[in-house]
Amino acid sequence: MGRHGRPAPSSTPASLWIAAVAAAVCATAGVMARIGANGPWIDIAAGTGVLALLAAVQAVRRWRQAQDQLHTLQQRSESLLLERDQLQQRRQQQNQLEQELLSAKQAAEAAALAKGEFLATMSHEIRTPLNGILPMLDLIARGQLGNDQRQMLQTAATSSQQLLRIVDDILDYSRLEAKGLNLEITTFNLRELLEGLVQLMQRAADPKGLQLSLELDPAVRLSVRGDPVRLRQVLSNLLVNAIKFTERGQIRLRVQRQGETNAQHQLRFEIADSGIGIDDALQARLFQSFSQADASTTRLYGGTGLGLAICKRIIDLMHGRIGVHSTVGHGATFWFEIPLLKVIGDLPAVGNMRRALLITRDAVLAQRIERVTQHHDLRLHTVETSAEAIDALRAPQRPGIDPALAWVIADTDGLRHGTQALQKAVAGNDRHPGAQLLWLYGDEAPAPESLGPGPALSRQGADSELHALLHPVVPSARPAALLAEVEYAGSPTALPQFPLRVLLVEDNSVNLLVAQRLLQVLGCEVDTVTQGEQALEALHARPFDVVLMDCQMPVLDGYDATRRWRAHEAARGAARLPIVAMTANAMAGDRERCLQAGMDDYLSKPINRETLQAVLARWGSAMNDDAAVQPPSLPGQMPSPPAAPPARDESPAPVLDQDVLDELLEVIGPDTARIIGVFLDDTPPLIRQLQDASVAADLDQLRALAHSLKSASANVGAMALSAAAWRIEHDARAGTLERPAVAVALLIAEFARARIALAGYHARLRAPLQG
Repeated sequence: MGRHGRPAPSSTPASLWIAAVAAAVCATAGVMARIGANGPWIDIAAGTGVLALLAAVQAVRRWRQAQDQLHTLQQRSESLLLERDQLQQRRQQQNQLEQELLSAKQAAEAAALAKGEFLATMSHEIRTPLNGILPMLDLIARGQLGNDQRQMLQTAATSSQQLLRIVDDILDYSRLEAKGLNLEITTFNLRELLEGLVQLMQRAADPKGLQLSLELDPAVRLSVRGDPVRLRQVLSNLLVNAIKFTERGQIRLRVQRQGETNAQHQLRFEIADSGIGIDDALQARLFQSFSQADASTTRLYGGTGLGLAICKRIIDLMHGRIGVHSTVGHGATFWFEIPLLKVIGDLPAVGNMRRALLITRDAVLAQRIERVTQHHDLRLHTVETSAEAIDALRAPQRPGIDPALAWVIADTDGLRHGTQALQKAVAGNDRHPGAQLLWLYGDEAPAPESLGPGPALSRQGADSELHALLHPVVPSARPAALLAEVEYAGSPTALPQFPLRVLLVEDNSVNLLVAQRLLQVLGCEVDTVTQGEQALEALHARPFDVVLMDCQMPVLDGYDATRRWRAHEAARGAARLPIVAMTANAMAGDRERCLQAGMDDYLSKPINRETLQAVLARWGSAMNDDAAVQPPSLPGQMPSPPAAPPARDESPAPVLDQDVLDELLEVIGPDTARIIGVFLDDTPPLIRQLQDASVAADLDQLRALAHSLKSASANVGAMALSAAAWRIEHDARAGTLERPAVAVALLIAEFARARIALAGYHARLRAPLQG
């Protein structure tokens, strides 16, 4: 036997050998006994016979055991072969099932995509006539109507707006499902967005007696980069829900700064209400598609159940997160956290610490200003009297320890008769040449002559005003040229002057006139041309300090004109001339396109004075400092454009934005009437060209004409007309303008409204001149 009880590997077992030998011995002994040989042959024969028999029995038993084992192994082998066949069959079935599941998944995805495309197409088809219905209802409402007619008209308008919101939700969700919704990154003022939104939502909350409040952390930087349209959409959805589910109390919108990196601000937004609240078990599925707290919510309050799902998708696109905290009967707090990019010039600089000197006896005021300055590179030192302040101004600085004073903040209630001495100490101080005075007054503003130079703020004013003054975002090497001072109401504002020779290239007469006058009032010598070829001829004819180049022009556009001039500079080894792009586009990729063409900066239309000042200061300082202009090497190094007309805003644009015209009047003066007159004269021929292009379904021509009208109308404050032109341009570029004649008809209706409003404003401007 071998190891583990198995048979030995020899061919003949030992028991058979023993049996054979014993049998041979037994036979031999038997023969010897029969022949009568002497010896115990009979005993030997008997013993070996028994031994042979026992060995034979053992051999047979071993043989039978081996046969049984062999049979068992054969059965096991057959069983394993059967199991192998079964496993192979199951594997084939599994592969077949996987293929069926994959085919079913692909079919489901195709069906979902087809359904999404169908929803998007139908939503767009429904939205197009709705965009025609709402302006017409608004026009009808301006006429003479009876009470019953006005009530019915209001019902129709409200229902149309609700339907439009539902369609927009479905359209947005379809785009998000298809991953066809992209963020459009631009520069915007966060406080202006939030305040405008709260003011708009307050109208919806007034019928319920709800109070909306905005709590903005003073440490939050106001100028940021992101997608203001989508941020506004998320906030609007959350505020609308808060108003919908709150019957009494208040709604608070809070914005807090969580931190920052070299390139981003991390902000937290919270919308807290005192409404019905949400059960814990239902909060997990709030952000799912077509989901609300329960079925009765839809019946009682309405809605598609898509709003929060859209919010979550947008926040995910922004690389943020969103959630909710709520207790039934005690309201809900929806929150989201997102990063917003910093603007150029708002990046932290090493060694940029500044100091401020505060003069006050009011401990509460001192704590407030300390809170406003604590998150920035502004170190505050507080004294109680003007004498202590003068001593601090005259004290020697410790090199590398005490930075120069940037601000001297004086509480007028505690100064009494020390204002003039303080003015002299600040004005004639060589240790702190850049120090500026800021006056804080109590209930009544003192006379300007009693204080002298420097802005003045009320102590009861908003922290945001003080924050904006102490921490300006200045994208220039010369912040003093761009510092926005807070003046007394009605006092003239001295504009900075930039003695630069500027070439202005613009094909639209209104845009050309506005930009030309803005440049002139800022002290620039301006040459104007209307085509790219003329721009190159002008550049060859005489030197310029800066070029403002329109991007969209016939024959030779701004991109190609810039490329040709850069090639000319390279061939001659000439210094790089700053070329600033001017365009009404603010789409993703526009900045990169300008950069690739060789442009150095970016101005978004309509151009306003502040952004133009920033550009002139940026490139004017480079010229004055004899610094060679270096081309941006990375797309992120080109300054971001200010906000352009949004892709879609929940609130309708005003027919006439009075603030735009008032700013033109303040900066340009009587020439504002001339600009409005040029617009009113030039727009009808442009609209006739749009009509011709719509009949011919020429999308390229429609896009170009609408682009020109969009910026020109925004320059004169015709924002509803600008939005209508933007829709035509956007849809023509995307190839989704399926009813050009309808879109142009809506634009004509907006121009009719704008023309009436502008004609009235124009007449008011002309009356004093004619008198």
